[in-house]
Amino acid sequence: MPVFYHLVTRQAVHERQVFDFSDGRTNAQARVILGRGEQLPWDQILKTPRLALTPTQTTQLRGDRDRQVHALRETVLELVRLRDHPDYPSRLACLFAARTYDHALAWRELFEREGRHVLQMVQVTTTGPVFAGDARLLPATDGSAVSVKLAQAKRYWDTPAAKDQLSEVLLGGRSVVTRVVRTF
Repeated sequence: MPVFYHLVTRQAVHERQVFDFSDGRTNAQARVILGRGEQLPWDQILKTPRLALTPTQTTQLRGDRDRQVHALRETVLELVRLRDHPDYPSRLACLFAARTYDHALAWRELFEREGRHVLQMVQVTTTGPVFAGDARLLPATDGSAVSVKLAQAKRYWDTPAAKDQLSEVLLGGRSVVTRVVRTF
């Protein structure tokens, strides 16, 4: 059974811990991106005579916008996956991993630059479907047309990453932590 490396960013895990997406559960990415979360009361704000946002509201507005842009990207990716590759794991119901220890370290460096603190690196195995995609092919999170995003999503799902390339590995089904490799 192949071994993969998963970076833990929210809560430490232990050996033999199970991540099970075989019963329709979603991952943290789905909950953050597609969940409503705390949103600004726009109906009240827009009725004020002079529109003035507090620094907190401005920060929240940016967060809302980023969440919406990423939600559109993930929705487009899911539509194309369901249409063209229904046997691939969903990005909204999977464990994200890397193929090698060195690839996991490269992802850790990227996460840390983006302000996402990594707690652990763990080895996992899975009994579910696996897809290794090239993250550089993900649809853009800019203002491009949905038709462009659909074409980009098709390219992402149609072009599995080469073995030697840094890829994001999607582990569907049931994954088990076989070893805590490193704690940061």
